[in-house]
Amino acid sequence: SAAMGNQSSGERAPLLGACSGGAAPRAPGAPIVFSVVRTAAWGLGDDEDVWQVEVPAAATVADVKRQVEALYEVPAEAQSLSVEPAGPGAAAPAPLEDTAKVEPLCGKRLFLNPAGPVGGALDEQALEGMAQMMFGAVAEAAEVDAALVQSLEGVTYNVTFERPRDAGGAAAGKSARLALDPLAYIADVQQMVEVELFGATDKEPVFLVVQGQLAPHHMTLFHAGVEDGSTVVVAKERPPPTEQDMLL
Repeated sequence: SAAMGNQSSGERAPLLGACSGGAAPRAPGAPIVFSVVRTAAWGLGDDEDVWQVEVPAAATVADVKRQVEALYEVPAEAQSLSVEPAGPGAAAPAPLEDTAKVEPLCGKRLFLNPAGPVGGALDEQALEGMAQMMFGAVAEAAEVDAALVQSLEGVTYNVTFERPRDAGGAAAGKSARLALDPLAYIADVQQMVEVELFGATDKEPVFLVVQGQLAPHHMTLFHAGVEDGSTVVVAKERPPPTEQDMLL
């Protein structure tokens, strides 16, 4: 699913059941597709996103909120839906009740405003919901990582380190095969590799490259993507940074 604010507005093909003009006529009882406008009141800039949200004909406002959360990761408790936008500094528009049926609103845009003061912080319940969602995802990732790390205890990776021939220098074209702990840090491994290939550390420039990407010193072999039987390039020059490198 797309994160809030990442789904940009734009032209779309007509949707069956859409209530907006230009779409095919909606058959009675057919699902409804609303254009939900994420307003500038969220404080994410002046641009507004328009999201297409499909719900059953018998859906309520609460159902629309749940669908928005499922598709765009905006917690339902943080949402306030209205048929009017929330302008900066203006009074908050009257919110639609969660129990209200949405079929009578067919043909109208729904405006997604923060469930709190316009231009201000979300209310405590909304913030708590967002925090729980984020911390839950982080905790789950940490549990998975801990399980993987535990499974690597006592495991040895046999890894080949190759210095390209065109790198020149004392180790041009040479390789070294080392038996390593998969949880060894790249910084420590690099020192071992330099001793194997050059006889000492800091003799020549060295950058360990895994599948075309620089292996950061703070990562372990495992987290850098090295596996048993892998070949790591001992480059002379730092590879161009990737988008992922910029985020680290």
